[in-house]
Amino acid sequence: MKIGFDVSQTAENKAGCGFYADQLITALTKIDRENQYLLYPTFYGYRHPDFRQAAFPRGNPNVKMLLTDTAGWEINRWWDTPQPRSRRLGNPDIIHSNNFSCPRDVDCKTVMTIHDLAFMELPDLTTEANRLVCFQGVFESSLYADFLIMVSESTRQVYQRHFPHYPAARMAVVHEGTRNSIQPQTPEYCRRLLDKLNLQADGFWLGVGTVEPRKNYRLLVRAYGERVKQYGEERLLCIAGGKGWLESDIGEFVKANGLEDKVRFLGYVTDEELSVLYTACFAFVYPSLYEGFGLPLVEAMSCGAAVITSQTTSMPEVAGDAGLLIDPCSVESLFQAMTELAGREDLRRRLQARSRERARLFSWEAAAAKVLDCYRQVMDMPSWYVRAAAPTQ
Repeated sequence: MKIGFDVSQTAENKAGCGFYADQLITALTKIDRENQYLLYPTFYGYRHPDFRQAAFPRGNPNVKMLLTDTAGWEINRWWDTPQPRSRRLGNPDIIHSNNFSCPRDVDCKTVMTIHDLAFMELPDLTTEANRLVCFQGVFESSLYADFLIMVSESTRQVYQRHFPHYPAARMAVVHEGTRNSIQPQTPEYCRRLLDKLNLQADGFWLGVGTVEPRKNYRLLVRAYGERVKQYGEERLLCIAGGKGWLESDIGEFVKANGLEDKVRFLGYVTDEELSVLYTACFAFVYPSLYEGFGLPLVEAMSCGAAVITSQTTSMPEVAGDAGLLIDPCSVESLFQAMTELAGREDLRRRLQARSRERARLFSWEAAAAKVLDCYRQVMDMPSWYVRAAAPTQ
C-alpha cells in the first residue's frame, strides 16, 4: 500500500494532535517495512510557518515527504481540485487524517482519527472558530471517511451518539501510548533540573496540559487554595503547558486567591523537563472536564506518578485502578482526594506502583500494529461515500 499520512501539526510546539501524529508515524515506520508512507506537512489548508520541520522518520527508504514546495496561497485551491491533486499526493491508496479535517472527493480510501468531541459536548469551553473547524471535519468524517480510528471507547460512544448513521463496523478503538522520550529519571538526574527550576523532589503538585478551560485549572487552583488555607500546604502547585484560549486572565485568578507565590506556570516544557516533572512530583493532578484519551495520564503513569483524575469521559478508561477519581465539577471532591493522598504515604506508594504497571498496557508499537490492521481492513471495504450516497445499491 501507499499510505498518505497527515503530519501537519508536528512542526510546531506539539500538543495532542501533533504528538499523536508524530508518535504514530514513528511507530508505523518502525514496524512496517513493506508499505510506502507519503507524509504531508501541509494538509487541507493547514500550513504552519515551519511546516518543513514536520516529523520525518529517518533511515527508512519507504518514507517520502511531499508538498514541501506548496505556497501558502495555493493550498486550498489545489486540495479542492481533483487533478493534479492525486499526482501531487503521490497517488496514495489511503490517506490518514490526524487533525479534524476529512479528505473528500479523493481517488483513494480515507481514514480519520477522531480525537474527541469536546467542542460538541462542552462548546462553551472553546472558541467559535475552533468549534466550527472541528465540527466541519468531524461531520464530514461521518459522510466521507471510509474508516474511523477512535482513541478511546468513550470517544467511540460519544461519536455514535452524535452520528448514529455511521456504521460501527467501520470504526476501531486504538489507544494511544506514551512517548519514548518520556521516561522515569533517577533522583540524581532529577536534582540537576529541579535545581534550575528551584523545585524539590516530592515538593510540588503537578498539572500538565494546554492552559484552556477544558483542563479545569481554576478548579485545581481553588482546591489547592483550600489545602493552603486549611493545612498550610507547603508544596507548590506547578502547571506545565503552553497557552491555549479563553484563559488569558488565569494569572489574575491565581492572584485573587492569594496564591501568586504558590502557583507556578512553567509554560511549554521539553520532553526532558516533563520526564523530570512527572518523576519528581508529589502527585499528578488531572481534573480535566473532558478528554478524548488523556495522553498526560499515560505519560505520568509511565514515570510512576501517583495520579488524581476525573471520573468522566475517557479518564477512568485510561487510569483504571491506578488513580483516585474525582468529580471535576466539585472543588470539595478534588480537595478531599488531595488531602487523602497527602495524609497517606502508603496510598501514594501503592498508586505509584499501580501507575507503572498500568502504563505498560499502552504503547505506540501496539497502537501502530492495530492501525496497520485498520489500513488492511479498509482496503477490502467498498467506499463509504458511495454507499452513503446510494444506500439502495
